[in-house]
Amino acid sequence: MYKIINKILAVFEENGLWEDGVELVGSWCFNLYQEHLGVKSYPLKTQDIDFLIPVPFKSRKHIDLVEELGKIGFQHSFNQDGSIYLWNAELKIEFLVPQKSKGDDKAIDIKGLSIKAIPLRFVNILLDHPITVEDNGINIRIPNPSAFCLQKIIVAFRRKKLDKRIKDLEQAIYVFEITNKNDLKHLFMSFPKPWQKAIIINLKDSKKLLPLLEDDISRILDTLQNTTI
Repeated sequence: MYKIINKILAVFEENGLWEDGVELVGSWCFNLYQEHLGVKSYPLKTQDIDFLIPVPFKSRKHIDLVEELGKIGFQHSFNQDGSIYLWNAELKIEFLVPQKSKGDDKAIDIKGLSIKAIPLRFVNILLDHPITVEDNGINIRIPNPSAFCLQKIIVAFRRKKLDKRIKDLEQAIYVFEITNKNDLKHLFMSFPKPWQKAIIINLKDSKKLLPLLEDDISRILDTLQNTTI
């Protein structure tokens, strides 16, 4: 599967999409944290790869992304909301954008890429001060670890499936270890108060789900609740 992942990432680089602000997010981003930033080893079990697109999307040139990915063997289909996804026998590619307003679930047309993307709450967090890592000669834009950590915590308890909830929390805890703690606190304090409250509550509740990681969770709580920067 890694071979096809590299081909996908190369398509994005060749078309300048990292420079245009597109980010690799989700579990494949977490894999890069492990490979390049020293995050604790964690089994990667996913057949999805997600890309986050800033809106408004300002590209330097128009790209038919479906056509470009079709050149490496991907077909396309549509979700019920009208958003597009691509797939082959190994992998599913989806495109995400920040939700404009709560409850607005209509697919967002990204004209510069000829796609329609899925709007999601809280993914705007991941656009805060992204970083770039080089992998197999490709410079890939990914979320800042602090943004990844906090976004995973805030969405974890919105997950319906327990295994996905646990995965979000575990990834957040492992990524916390490589965050710049001042950056983490600055970002946390920039959030609306309800978001801050949700993160603290979720961390406290996560101790019941992950008793073996209780000490790690307590360190995150101590960091966020000590707001002296």
